[in-house]
Amino acid sequence: MNAMRTENPLSNRAVWLYAVAFIFYATNHMLIIGLPFFSQTLGAGSTEIGIIMGSYMFVSMFLRPVAGAIVDRFGSRNIFIIALVLNAIVLLSYTIENLWVFAVMRALQGAILAFFSMTIHLLIIDLLSDKERGQGLSLLSLSSMLPYTFVPALVLFMKDQVTMTTMLLMFAGLGFFNILLGIRLFRIMRDTSSDDTQAKKEKGEKEFDKGNKRIGKDIFFPSLVMLLASIVFSVSPTFLPLYLESQGQQTAPLYFLTETGVLILIRFFGRKYIPSSDSYPKWLLVALVACFTCSPALLSLSFSLPVLLTAAVCNGLALSLLYPTLMTYITFIVPEKVRGYSIGWFIAAADLGTSSGALLMGFLADFYSYRGMLITAAVLGAVTLLLSLLHRGQKAVNP
Repeated sequence: MNAMRTENPLSNRAVWLYAVAFIFYATNHMLIIGLPFFSQTLGAGSTEIGIIMGSYMFVSMFLRPVAGAIVDRFGSRNIFIIALVLNAIVLLSYTIENLWVFAVMRALQGAILAFFSMTIHLLIIDLLSDKERGQGLSLLSLSSMLPYTFVPALVLFMKDQVTMTTMLLMFAGLGFFNILLGIRLFRIMRDTSSDDTQAKKEKGEKEFDKGNKRIGKDIFFPSLVMLLASIVFSVSPTFLPLYLESQGQQTAPLYFLTETGVLILIRFFGRKYIPSSDSYPKWLLVALVACFTCSPALLSLSFSLPVLLTAAVCNGLALSLLYPTLMTYITFIVPEKVRGYSIGWFIAAADLGTSSGALLMGFLADFYSYRGMLITAAVLGAVTLLLSLLHRGQKAVNP
């Protein structure tokens, strides 16, 4: 990379990139909240709503490695703009207000998400120096997570104030506005591109195949940790409110407020502690795994307020740093030629853990009990902790 890389993860170009990511994920999360209500007004039942909403993550999960490989071969910037344009068109298409259209558009958005998430990660990697890469990935994760803190309440308020068509047009307007931000970002980042782009193309298939042979070994352990962690992470948002209510507790909002507060603060202020090199972050990883192991273990013992808040803090700490820490590590140890492909598999593992975790834990809660479910989650965390202690890390591969 050339000298246009910046050492400041909060430079104007970086902040612009975070803003584009923020709006993209905000519009998508608005639909996560609003689309079930819109579908219901068109006569959809629970099964139809489940199919419509589930197609988004299902398609995205399976396309991520493919999207990463395509981005590796054709470059991230043009695909980045194409993804923004297609996202805006899809958002506008929801105004047709037909259940079949909703299902198709939701699946298309899943495909767009797969490509957008690849390009946005690679763009921040290209923009920042190796030393600041961990901070940049942490802030990028924060920008994609922030909509989850206020969008649900905003959409639930808006649905009673404006018509469905008006709200969908507002979502589309944000999508088209994001195209303008993306084009502006594309222009100001043009000079930061690598001077050796043509040289990379000339290496061609030989370099890709060389990296592809090592890809499984390079990303297997980080992806396994993220998969297991995502299964454990799925417990709290999906089942904890139900469990607390069944026990006559009304403290779920306090738990999630505490967890979210810790997540935001640590992801922003703790970003400097994320190792930004090819060194295996063993002890940080061990500490984070221990945190998300302690959370369900504590909840299985007691729902007293101190225990509940301690569990929320532990989960918030793990959520804040585990993903960016592992993502940063992967970007250093895999060949640059297959970086997008590697990121695709890693994120797909996280998606699989989230989706399968809800199913697995729901079965355990029905078959045994909520407490048995929490104990199982703690055991999975303990297994992950043991694997993290035994793993020695992967050496970097020269691009």
